[in-house]
Amino acid sequence: VSFELFVRPAIRALQGHVSPLPPFRPGRLARSLRRNPARAELVRARSSVVNGAVELDPVSGQESHMIARAAGADTLVLVPAGEEPLEPGEAVSYLPLA
Repeated sequence: VSFELFVRPAIRALQGHVSPLPPFRPGRLARSLRRNPARAELVRARSSVVNGAVELDPVSGQESHMIARAAGADTLVLVPAGEEPLEPGEAVSYLPLA
C-alpha cells in the first residue's frame, strides 16, 4: 500500500509523467462509515459489482494489528475528513489493490 501511494508516484514523477498520482476510481459504499473530523483516511474494503456499479464494503477492524481481516481487502476507500458519517450508497473514490 505504501509503495502504491508514495513510492510509485515518486518514481513516475521522476520519469516525467504528467499525472504520477495513483488512479482513484468512483464507487459506492455498501454500508455506513464513520469519518475522522481531523483528517482524510484510507479504509480497507472489499469490492464487488452490483447492477453494473462498483460497491465497496469496508472490512471491520481497520487497526494495523488486524492483519487477517485486512487480507480480504482488495481496495482502499478514500474517506474525506468530516463530522457526519458516510451513508450506504454514497459516492466515494477508491484505489484498487488487486
